[in-house]
Amino acid sequence: EPVVTAGDLTIDLERRRITRAGEPVRLSPKEYDLLARLVEGGGKVITHRQLLTAVWGPAHVEDVQYLRVFVGQLRKKIEADPAQPRYILTEPWIGYRFNASL
Repeated sequence: EPVVTAGDLTIDLERRRITRAGEPVRLSPKEYDLLARLVEGGGKVITHRQLLTAVWGPAHVEDVQYLRVFVGQLRKKIEADPAQPRYILTEPWIGYRFNASL
């Protein structure tokens, strides 16, 4: 689907627009690519390796720290409480998944 709504978050993949509670959310290109890949996963776990390859390319498949930093930045921008994330969920030692069922 080109538009995904989860709670107060709306992600328009076609127009590359994100809003939270009706307000626009500004994301860097990498943050957007990461969020889009998670959303396109349809709630399934996406491994660190898959995300790193999709967003940064195959040369960065071992750079999990990049991923942690960007997930943290994304959570600050889209989560009401980044310390208790509802949208971007961590699957320890595996990867992340997007929770659209809010």
